[in-house]
Amino acid sequence: MLWYKAWLETRSRFAASLVTLTLVCGLFVHHALTMIRPTWTVDFNRLLYITQEFLALLWILSAVLLGMGGIVYEKAVGTSGLTLSLPVSRVRLQSVRITVGVLEAAAFGLIPWLTILAVSWRARMPLVLAQVAFYAALLVGGGLVYYAMAVLVSTVVEGAYSSTAIAIGLVFVTTVALDSWFRQLNLWRFVTGNFYLDVHTFLLTGHFPWLGMLVCLGVAALMFVASLLVILRRDF
Repeated sequence: MLWYKAWLETRSRFAASLVTLTLVCGLFVHHALTMIRPTWTVDFNRLLYITQEFLALLWILSAVLLGMGGIVYEKAVGTSGLTLSLPVSRVRLQSVRITVGVLEAAAFGLIPWLTILAVSWRARMPLVLAQVAFYAALLVGGGLVYYAMAVLVSTVVEGAYSSTAIAIGLVFVTTVALDSWFRQLNLWRFVTGNFYLDVHTFLLTGHFPWLGMLVCLGVAALMFVASLLVILRRDF
């Protein structure tokens, strides 16, 4: 029941975001491929990198919207009584909500890239599956930090508009600040693959950044735990 409830609360945002991500990226790549020949490998690789940057921006905004809602929002609109009357703990409610959101966020990264793969294959472009997996893993794994941040903000700030504005503001402020003073810690560059891009071939090179991925997942997990603690301490 809790899983179905979490799905019902997010399905409209999930469906709208997924359709937008898939159509925009699919059509963008399809249009660009009409101007690229299969032998123009570097141009095609550059297109994939540009698509990853474009997709990352849309993915982050979609993940932030996905992280909104929850018990705190229900309290603000006066509908939290029914949810809190269910014979389950607040931790259970929040944990199910987080898990459903993580699965939906993963779909945001995988399905658009599968669409790009299909469009490129149909155009007979030399697409390397390892590159697709690399891009998708960076997007989903690193991007979970943004989703976790949105979940945490939604448990601290009441109101859908206020929490959404703050979460989006944090995304842009941290990106600009880190790029100015601590570029190696800039999550945006990690998610887009900028740190691993060969500027001559426009391929992602080197070993997969397992350490960086573990750090991102660890930071996301800490923010998820923080959101659980906030829910436990709040007075409803």
